[in-house]
Amino acid sequence: MTNKKFSFKALSLMLVFAFIVSTFYPALPADAAARGAWAPNTAYAVNDTVTYNGSTYTCLQAHTSLVGWEPSNVPALWQRGGGGTTPPTTPPATNGVTFYADINYGGTAVTLGVGNYTLSQLNAHGIPNDWMSSLRVPSGWTVEVYENDHFGGTKWTFTSDTSWVGNAANDKMSSVKIYTGSPSPGVTKPAEVPSHIWTYVMNADNAYGKGGDFALLLSAVIKKESSFGAGLPGSPSAGDGLMQVEPNTRSAYSSQFVSKFGRAYNHSSEQDQVYLGALILNDKIVRFGNIYNGLLHYNGGDNWYPGATDSYGRPILADQYANSVYATYKGYGGRN
Repeated sequence: MTNKKFSFKALSLMLVFAFIVSTFYPALPADAAARGAWAPNTAYAVNDTVTYNGSTYTCLQAHTSLVGWEPSNVPALWQRGGGGTTPPTTPPATNGVTFYADINYGGTAVTLGVGNYTLSQLNAHGIPNDWMSSLRVPSGWTVEVYENDHFGGTKWTFTSDTSWVGNAANDKMSSVKIYTGSPSPGVTKPAEVPSHIWTYVMNADNAYGKGGDFALLLSAVIKKESSFGAGLPGSPSAGDGLMQVEPNTRSAYSSQFVSKFGRAYNHSSEQDQVYLGALILNDKIVRFGNIYNGLLHYNGGDNWYPGATDSYGRPILADQYANSVYATYKGYGGRN
């Protein structure tokens, strides 16, 4: 075997090169790199961040990922929560309750408005099953978090910001109800309202978290508009079905319908007819201040005023309409 001697000249050159590198190229700190969704067979460095099942994870050890090494399965490789200099997730700029994947309002954030959300509806908003570690609740709002889908199992109620929901509720949310104020007591179906109509209006009521009172109002509107649907064809070229929404109004609210219910309006669906009427009526109530004024403008349009006429010069009797519907609603036990 030949002995190889390391020359002094070579050593000197290496020392000079090391001095230059250390002087002019100082070591940089390992800042967190956002790598997007976690994936197998991918090289990750220390402080890289990924998302997995709605949560953010920070890499603790450099490695190449494999199937079975998902962040939630290997705490030696991944720590839940952002790290390094990654900025915190900014919640959407909308009014509502904001749910966070991590404690102390960290990780992925999703904001939801008033309404009842089953698991499929939560999924549609980007919330996976068994999720949520903290939440921010606007003043005067109530949040009911349920362990199971369709509002079953253990219920946890929150009325203020909560930086940690506790071990019992952590990552357990499968459905949720959001109210302004405290939830209203249940209501009873009026005797004259057909059962299938009551199902439609209660589904709409649940979508807005009204506790049943909105279902009574919608029933009164449907009675006035269509006598609970007796003999109506549901033509797309005329007032549509149970709540007789006209074509121009349907078009004006089409995008809001998609935003609220996650799909396009189907005029031949009686449930959608009620959903659309509920969307419009709720908008009028919010815009004009109360139920009675909402009824006036649901029937007479946004620009209605006492003495208003249509294009043929005929009086628009929205006040008579509102009086009739409101009296029916109160007769059903309406509370507002």
